[in-house]
Amino acid sequence: MSPGLHLRKKLINKSNKFIFFYPGNIKQKTGGYIYENNIYEYSKKNNISIHFNELSDNYPFPSNKDLKYLNNIITNLHSDKILIFDGLVLEGLAKEEYIFNNFKTIALIHHPLYLEFRGKKSDYFLDIANKIYKKVDYFIVTSSDTKKLLSKKFNINSNIISIVEPGIEELKKYKKTPSKSVKLLTCGSIIERKKYDYLINEIQKINSIELHIIGDTSRETKYSAKIKKQIIDNKLTKKIILHGKVSQIKLEKLYSQCDFYISTSKYEGFGMSLANASISKLPIISYETSTIKKTIGKSGVLYFNNFNKGTLQKLIVNNCFNKEIYKKLKKSMTKKKYLTNNQSAKLFIKSISNA
Repeated sequence: MSPGLHLRKKLINKSNKFIFFYPGNIKQKTGGYIYENNIYEYSKKNNISIHFNELSDNYPFPSNKDLKYLNNIITNLHSDKILIFDGLVLEGLAKEEYIFNNFKTIALIHHPLYLEFRGKKSDYFLDIANKIYKKVDYFIVTSSDTKKLLSKKFNINSNIISIVEPGIEELKKYKKTPSKSVKLLTCGSIIERKKYDYLINEIQKINSIELHIIGDTSRETKYSAKIKKQIIDNKLTKKIILHGKVSQIKLEKLYSQCDFYISTSKYEGFGMSLANASISKLPIISYETSTIKKTIGKSGVLYFNNFNKGTLQKLIVNNCFNKEIYKKLKKSMTKKKYLTNNQSAKLFIKSISNA
């Protein structure tokens, strides 16, 4: 029996009201996956009627085989089911009219995909968003900025958009090992939007620095290959460590061992990894966006506002090796209040139930 047929039987035999589709492994320790996994764990623990379906990690560029697999599931569902799509899956469904014509749909949007790309790819996803968002019945977003964007740019009625911020739990702390190097940590899939190429260029000539990158390499394989080549060609394998996917324990140990959290991402739906750094009292270096400023504030943060050559390098050199500056940054960090994992998941369930 094929995986698709097996999964269809499981769905038909269950009285699940909601069917949640997401791409790739939900156990990955990066923002969107952590958010969705929290909902999964809460639903399982509390017997909430959501069935979670893992789809190919090819989305938002599904193959014909990927779409056939999805359609095999959906065509055997009763029309009273409510389908929830992660944004990566949603924007890969431009030609799937059957889904939107026959089912009530809810979209979980961290941010529209056109923001992740430049040039023709950005235009392509902007066109898809303009067409597909009109067919969605309800939206859940992770920040007020994303809600405003959907309302203004895509003319979505704000009454069908709910904001459900992620749950942020304090990470377990481990004893820090003294090091002569300044250790930087960044978390997020190896995709162009995260601008890892800029980050690597800016730190490669700084002495006594170490960058740890946690993130899935399978989403944009060409960009991941480019980053790996950039590290190898510049003989940076000891200075820049690509960890790939990690366990919760390793994630917590890296947060404990590093001196700064750094983010060069231009667009974030919320910035969960930065929020983790904030409540862990790990000073932060970040590209300045209104979303991130709302998420983590100004205390204990060094912001930069352009990607010019030397901008980030200068910021790091002038601040990160000065013990007094480091102490002031750490001391100035105030504990922001975030939703817990359970509070966030509970609010998500409430939102989809009222949609």
